[in-house]
Amino acid sequence: MHHATAGSFLAIPGVVWFWILSVIGIGGVVFSLSRRFQLLTIGRPAERFDRLGERFKHMMVFAVGQKKMFDDPFAGLYHIFIFYGFLVVSLRTVSMVIEGLFAGWQLPLMETGFGHLYLFSKDIFEVLVLVGLAFAVWRRGVQKKPRMIQSFGAWLVIGLIGALMITDIGSEASRIAAGAMDGAFLPVSAAVAALFKGFSHSALQTMYTTMWWVHLAVLYYFANELPYSKHFHVYTALLNVFFANLDAPGKLPSMDLEEIDEDTRFGISTVTDLSWKQMLDLYTCTECGRCREFCPTTLTEKPLQPVLLTKMIRNQLYSEQNQLLGSPGEKGSASEEELVPVVVDPEIIWACTTCRWCERACPLDISYVDKIVEMRRNLVLEKAEFPEEAQPAFRGYEVNGNPWQLPAEERANWADGLDVPLASDGDFEYLFFVGSPGSYDDHGKKVSQAFVKILKEAGVSFAILGAEELTSGDAVRRLGNEYLFQMLAQQNIETMNAYGVTKIVTNCPHVYNTLKNEYPDFGGNYEVLHGTQLVADLVRSGKIHLTEAVEEVVAYHDPCYLGRTNGEYESPRFLLNAIPGLKFREPDLARDRSMCCGAGGGRMWLEEDLGSRINQLRFSQLEQTGAENVAVACPYCFSMLSDAQNETGHEEAKTWDVIELVARSLRT
Repeated sequence: MHHATAGSFLAIPGVVWFWILSVIGIGGVVFSLSRRFQLLTIGRPAERFDRLGERFKHMMVFAVGQKKMFDDPFAGLYHIFIFYGFLVVSLRTVSMVIEGLFAGWQLPLMETGFGHLYLFSKDIFEVLVLVGLAFAVWRRGVQKKPRMIQSFGAWLVIGLIGALMITDIGSEASRIAAGAMDGAFLPVSAAVAALFKGFSHSALQTMYTTMWWVHLAVLYYFANELPYSKHFHVYTALLNVFFANLDAPGKLPSMDLEEIDEDTRFGISTVTDLSWKQMLDLYTCTECGRCREFCPTTLTEKPLQPVLLTKMIRNQLYSEQNQLLGSPGEKGSASEEELVPVVVDPEIIWACTTCRWCERACPLDISYVDKIVEMRRNLVLEKAEFPEEAQPAFRGYEVNGNPWQLPAEERANWADGLDVPLASDGDFEYLFFVGSPGSYDDHGKKVSQAFVKILKEAGVSFAILGAEELTSGDAVRRLGNEYLFQMLAQQNIETMNAYGVTKIVTNCPHVYNTLKNEYPDFGGNYEVLHGTQLVADLVRSGKIHLTEAVEEVVAYHDPCYLGRTNGEYESPRFLLNAIPGLKFREPDLARDRSMCCGAGGGRMWLEEDLGSRINQLRFSQLEQTGAENVAVACPYCFSMLSDAQNETGHEEAKTWDVIELVARSLRT
């Protein structure tokens, strides 16, 4: 029989005491969770109750299915043992609580096939949990992976989970040994019960009672400890993934600058400026450190480490909880503690390249870029506090529509003699949005000329805006100057809409991301392609033929804003493979694991005077492929990596844009 008594064996002494323990334990959890929930209610609104079907699917894949956990196969394996084992054992734990509260209660269906299957699964999963915990101990105590944060709390949770598994196996084994339970469907517990052969009935009763009490005492302690530790994700992980941002990863939230008054707060200044979802992010961080494993600022000794930034803000939120909420029954008061610079050093905020490695790596969909940019917005728009070297770029963007403060009239000079049509000349299919580097930078102009050569060879109908084009605004937005970004975006959109633009192609991934994902918020709805995407289509369709050999060996670097942010990895590789004579090599950190060159997030215009240089580290990674020459698909990546070649004494090495290499392969 299962869960049945043999004489008085299963009688649990001290039912009154267990009621008292349960009231305290469950009441404590309810109180703690309610206070944490109240904190969420004072956060700013966030639109996360749409697309419910898509959200449920996303949660099943990434939270229940643990998809990102297997980016690290070893950690993924032991975590899935613990995760699913914990879920399976939870049913038995709940039944033990009810057994203690209501004498004689039994878990339904235990005599059925379902019950037998459950008992067998539970027994096996408890062993798998213990195996997973052993792996976790080895990872944390022996291997000591650098990304991990060592803490007493982590060891405590390993011990608590282990205690839950061991005490349940022990309680079942004592019942089997006493003849109070059939062990046919509990192979592990039955094996342990064999060790108790010859124990007296009273000894087995004592063992069962002890295991039962320890199991549930540990359960209540664990449940109450979670809301105050990094393991709060046990409660919040499913919700955080369910409410994840489902918009394009490269899209920043827009500010409504039309409806502002004297009480409007720009960006994030205090913890109450966080949205409820941003607060939920803080609750959910497990401090696993994946976000900093290949973070360019972490690897180059900058002050920004995403996980530590989360801890700083979370600790501040928790420290202000009583002030914000007040004591139970009382009214709280507003936060007056500025996050920057009181809690977070400004250097941390300005170090970010917005490469989104951290967000790609996080198994629980915690966002970082939005928080960082919103803190920058507060510094720029409310306090006019930003790195001194950003001022010339801001001025150039505002006055001339480019960061070099060069005349707008010279924006199309690169096209002299190429018979490049202007949008004002008449009908065209594609608007070639050249961007500032493609218009003014010496190498960028060569790429623009090469692209025109390809388009003309293929007979593509296109035009440029010429002097009417302004920067897309990517850099100023990510540097926090939302006013200037919206001004530039609206002017560009008005110009493009006036010409009836429906399709845009650009060679800059930053322009590509901004026009594709952010301009729609302001009335700019276009089909946007990156240059490599359009050219790859032209090669596939036979509109251009790559026949001239290009005898180069290059390492290909994935731009963050083309690859990780917008998911385009294949078009550049297709083109590199299609060029006769060209050989390209993949670095270890490629595709969605590619490391940033250091230029994103407006960092192109800021000095890098802390730690080592990101571009040099990235070049060294590319150089390890055995190819000194580099291929890129972004003007900013070109600038950073070609500079790195020169800075590290590799002046003979070359950096090429993929578009240049394709143009070289066209028949002359």
